[in-house]
Amino acid sequence: MNTLLLLLILAWTLSTEVFAQPPHILVAPILQHTDTNTSLYSITLNGGEHYIIDFDAPFTWYQCQSPQFPVGCNYGACSTARTYIPPSCPVNNTFTESQCYCNDAPVNPITKSCAPSQMTYKDMVLYWTDGRSLLGAMDFNRLYVSCAPLSLLQSLPEEVIGVGALSWSSLALPYAFSDLPDQLVARKFALCLPSSSEASGAIFFGDGPYNLGPSTDFDAAKVLTYTPLQADPTLLGYYINLTGISINGKAMNVPQKSFNVNQSVKLSTIVPYTTLKSNIYKTFIRDFKKAAKGIVQVTNVDPFRLCFNISTMGSSNNGLHIPQIDLMLGKGEKWTIYPPNSIKQVNDNVGCLAFVDGGETAEQAVVIGTYQIENNLLQFDFNQSRLGFSSSLLPYGATCGGFNFTVSGIV
Repeated sequence: MNTLLLLLILAWTLSTEVFAQPPHILVAPILQHTDTNTSLYSITLNGGEHYIIDFDAPFTWYQCQSPQFPVGCNYGACSTARTYIPPSCPVNNTFTESQCYCNDAPVNPITKSCAPSQMTYKDMVLYWTDGRSLLGAMDFNRLYVSCAPLSLLQSLPEEVIGVGALSWSSLALPYAFSDLPDQLVARKFALCLPSSSEASGAIFFGDGPYNLGPSTDFDAAKVLTYTPLQADPTLLGYYINLTGISINGKAMNVPQKSFNVNQSVKLSTIVPYTTLKSNIYKTFIRDFKKAAKGIVQVTNVDPFRLCFNISTMGSSNNGLHIPQIDLMLGKGEKWTIYPPNSIKQVNDNVGCLAFVDGGETAEQAVVIGTYQIENNLLQFDFNQSRLGFSSSLLPYGATCGGFNFTVSGIV
């Protein structure tokens, strides 16, 4: 309650501030939730409302009893929302004597269940920033969202009230928060997931700078490498082209065609650990074992298939001394997975390779999970259809929990 009160005071105090130069970046906190069987992350809006972030959600939804302001069927947003109704959840619009109201069917990203719901409007508040600290509040009025039943919150963290859509859909948050006069906010967003529930990560809407280090001089936008996003109008999420994986600089002996499965690599904010299709995973485990010769293996801990005695790993400037993993991308770019994102410490003595087997029939060759993108900055640029990635921020002395969400004299 103290945090909520402080943020509301901040919004009231700063919302009338006049800027000499209009800010062009919006920011909101990202929280990690570990009270479920999987690590999930939420965006905080309106000073204290938590929405699980989902790259695949076509629109934002939250739990409410009944919409105070239902959306009419004749609105373009209604037609868009209804194109995403799952076959398993058919729903008709609501007709009264004089009006037709829009019904849709949001999906729970964990249980994959859906529920007939009604489209409505909701006001949302987040904050202007210069990339270094908060400058003022921004109130977005009457954003399109879905009013969902309580049952749809099943398996989501207790403090969460819904799902925040981060897809490229025109009803998702990145589109809504960039829909301002004079293109004040660029059509891009940058996501930085925290590695702990004790520090807030950040999501920025608009261009940099993104200052995430102990020094405000470090702009994480300047260390980004770019690779094309794979365009497919039938898919809502984000995909990149992977041509291979190397371990300690040696390419895995896997045919390149193995990665050409449904857009190759999918990015996920829901899957906890990177999953590899079985034929790729078996080779990955075999090659990592060879490269990790000398590190003592121990009994596996589910869901992992390769675990080690941590005391035999040693240490380096980038964490534990283990083989380096590189994702080789379509135009020669290299995404390095450093030890903090490749080894999951499951107890005081055991660390496991944090990649899992997706099975023989996996829809994608690779799904990059949240553990691999913690303390990495990812920028999604819609206009240029590209992904910017930093690899781990730790070698720069920065983390995703490094943004200053306080204001001198207030928090």
